[in-house]
Amino acid sequence: MTENNITERETTWAEKGDLAYWADTALNIERARIAPQVRLSHLAKTGRTSPDTEEFLKLVRTAEDFADTRLAELIILHPTWPWASKILGIGKENYPKGVGLIEKFGRYYDIGSPMIPSYVRRVPRHYLKIEKDKVVDKEGIWVEGIERLATPSKLWKYEGFNVDPETGQVPKRRAGQKLSFNMELRAALYRLGSSLLRAKGIWYHGSNDDGYSPGYEGYRRRITERKAGIEVVPTPKGRVCLNCNIDVIAKKTLYCPNCGEKLTLKREPAGYLFLGHLHMMAMREMLKDFSICMWLVWREALGLPITQPYKVVKLNHKPIDPWKMIDKPEEDRENQ
Repeated sequence: MTENNITERETTWAEKGDLAYWADTALNIERARIAPQVRLSHLAKTGRTSPDTEEFLKLVRTAEDFADTRLAELIILHPTWPWASKILGIGKENYPKGVGLIEKFGRYYDIGSPMIPSYVRRVPRHYLKIEKDKVVDKEGIWVEGIERLATPSKLWKYEGFNVDPETGQVPKRRAGQKLSFNMELRAALYRLGSSLLRAKGIWYHGSNDDGYSPGYEGYRRRITERKAGIEVVPTPKGRVCLNCNIDVIAKKTLYCPNCGEKLTLKREPAGYLFLGHLHMMAMREMLKDFSICMWLVWREALGLPITQPYKVVKLNHKPIDPWKMIDKPEEDRENQ
């Protein structure tokens, strides 16, 4: 600010940081790469080819490699990388996409807005923003994504890991309603979770010792014990006829071949829990713990206030120490 309390006329675009930009770009390019792959696979089923589509796929893959390389170069400078780089299953492709989508949550607020956290003390800046197809010169205060996510519950809500108060379940898409969470971030985190499970490290096995997360296996056991009396059964491969209680695998039929009743999606009968549902519930709990560890490391590195989640403060669960939930051998860390 100047002596007259007027902001200096330094104008910038209302853009996100580099990591946020390249994470968003990489995900967009990924979609552009999948489309020609699907087309070529469909053409191959009828013995046809498309040289133009094949050439386009090569170009998209080159662009995707470039974006992934930029992400890998940027993530090592991030305040959470000294922690994340020590975890089996965490690499420089999926992890920076999740972090970048959190950074993308940053935005400018009007001066004096109650949405600006008290610990954000930045000087107001002029910035340019596109509104209704016009470039508008505005003035505001920038708040980073991690600064906006001031509590663990806000982080979980943005990730889509909270519980919908209306349904008591994880929030889902609803026709005609705006999403209450970042669908891309939740998808990126589930992909990250799959990588943690494949690595079969500390986040897979977990521990009951102080400072540790129960991990994927620990949460599977807890969920099964909590649902005592419920039988865990394999997930049906197709749609289900509730009238005949059969699984119909045929892809293109919507009606039961036996009774003609309309088939339903996979729904658990009373007293049963599908294996796929159990798997997703356990992975979600594991990812919630992982997210909190990332959040704690990130905010602590930036000197921001930190709090423990509700289950620790109110339900007397054990707090998790992020630095105990690391397991990558030293030589593997050096090769990253």
